[in-house]
Amino acid sequence: MKEVDTSIIKNKCIISISLLFLVAAVTLFVTENIKKQIPYEIAYEYVNIKDMATAKVATKKDDTNILTTLTTKKRTTPIPVEQIELPVRNNTLPTLESPKPIWYLPVENGVITQYPSYSHAALDITSYRGSDEVIHPVANGTISGIYTDGAGAKIVTIHHLIDGVNYTSQYVHLSSYAPDIYVGKPVTINDSIGQMGTTGYSTGIHLHIAVLDCTLFDPNDNKCSNLGGFFRYASERYSQGFYGLGSLMNVPYSWNSR
Repeated sequence: MKEVDTSIIKNKCIISISLLFLVAAVTLFVTENIKKQIPYEIAYEYVNIKDMATAKVATKKDDTNILTTLTTKKRTTPIPVEQIELPVRNNTLPTLESPKPIWYLPVENGVITQYPSYSHAALDITSYRGSDEVIHPVANGTISGIYTDGAGAKIVTIHHLIDGVNYTSQYVHLSSYAPDIYVGKPVTINDSIGQMGTTGYSTGIHLHIAVLDCTLFDPNDNKCSNLGGFFRYASERYSQGFYGLGSLMNVPYSWNSR
């Protein structure tokens, strides 16, 4: 009888087993990839983010529109003030030759850094010239005040009588006063009343300019006979839509000429 070579049988068994493992692995790989290629959809419930944001304030009994509830801002009750007719925005004075401007910008070169608000009823203006920028009256008038406030800000106020209406313009944070000014001095739009600065409570060199239709330091003016009244009246006028110099003339964002 012929002897069987056991080594050949062993090798055949190893090859067969390896092929079985290879086939199993290939089958598993193909199956997994087929599963991945099967289209599917994710089922989800639609949630309105706005509803979630207002869940704390909306109740089942409340039929208020959720979007309205979300977008409506808290409003404060307006301060009741006496209704005063706004001055007519007319920056020209008729003459025999041609219309002449009444109101002028207070500096030759300026950039607006802050616009009026209820608590800051004035314009803030800066200049690339810094403290070399000369401050001029915004209209012809008479100097009514030269003083320093409690924070050390140098201030000049000017009274203007235009078309029968009394106005006060206030110039704050000056670095210095013009050497020849005094209370009661008549001034024109071409005169200097001081230099731009950062005295008092100030974040940098600029001019804080407020204009109101009242007479500061006049005891007969019940609207702004003193500084406290001036500030209160400024807030009242702002709430009525009067924005100081911006309501009397066109004030651009920046300029290089008055």
